Amino acid sequence: MRSSASVRRAPVLAACAFALAALLSPAAPALASPALALPAAVPAVDPPFGTQTVIGLYAPVPAGWAAVARNQATGQKTIEFLGGAPYLARVAVLANTTVPAGWVLVGVSLDGQTSVVAYLGGAPHGATVTADVGCTTPGGRIYGYPVPAGWSIVGSGTNSACSYQNLRFA
Repeated sequence: MRSSASVRRAPVLAACAFALAALLSPAAPALASPALALPAAVPAVDPPFGTQTVIGLYAPVPAGWAAVARNQATGQKTIEFLGGAPYLARVAVLANTTVPAGWVLVGVSLDGQTSVVAYLGGAPHGATVTADVGCTTPGGRIYGYPVPAGWSIVGSGTNSACSYQNLRFA
């Protein structure tokens, strides 16, 4: 006796085989069924470091990007792509915004609205930097970011407005 499961599977397997052949062929033919069509939005390649775009003020910032400006009047914010940055690249971002791993706080604005972050990826062996842990400004408190992988804290201190850590790459 023949299983009904194998009979039901045959059209599904045929459709999968057709879709796979269409995707792998050098000149993919137009697909006969809309159900087998490729998704309309195929993920794009990451943009170059420093690329900026505008999104809604309350829209989430995508991974790899950071908010660099906001405009309450238009209901928008400007975000910048931080991926692919060279070692020690610096970017001014909105204070206390999320940044990708490998970035540290290295400066703050007096009004507490923006902060400067630096990228520590690709550092040479033995490199040292100073990263702010937290700063108090008239505009509010600005917090630093975690110590990146491969870096260790070799000292710390405070100055007029900030506490900082001296970091070394091993």
